Amino acid sequence: MEVTLTKQKTFKLEPFGRFTIKFLKRNKNIAPRTIPLFELECEHETAYPLGDFENEFVKLMKKHKTDIFTDGSYFGFYTRTGSGMTRVFHQKFIDYRENKGGFKDVVDGEL
Repeated sequence: MEVTLTKQKTFKLEPFGRFTIKFLKRNKNIAPRTIPLFELECEHETAYPLGDFENEFVKLMKKHKTDIFTDGSYFGFYTRTGSGMTRVFHQKFIDYRENKGGFKDVVDGEL
């Protein structure tokens, strides 16, 4: 039996905030825009291979200074992982979207 399977879906992604994902040992004295990798919830079953779009995806991440993109839905946050593009979640994304306590201004204004 010979089977060729390709996972395919069309996304319309926009840069979201100025978030950076970092490998950190501690959750102490980190910037509001920094998300420790161990806190990030990755939904690995939603991974899609980027293929030829990987370089373009990285260029957009650098241009907009963010590791996170959104498709506009409430929980539709994506980032690049080893398996391609994966949906991720962190409470900071919701706080940013709803601008709780001016969180959006803090994240975007901090360099």
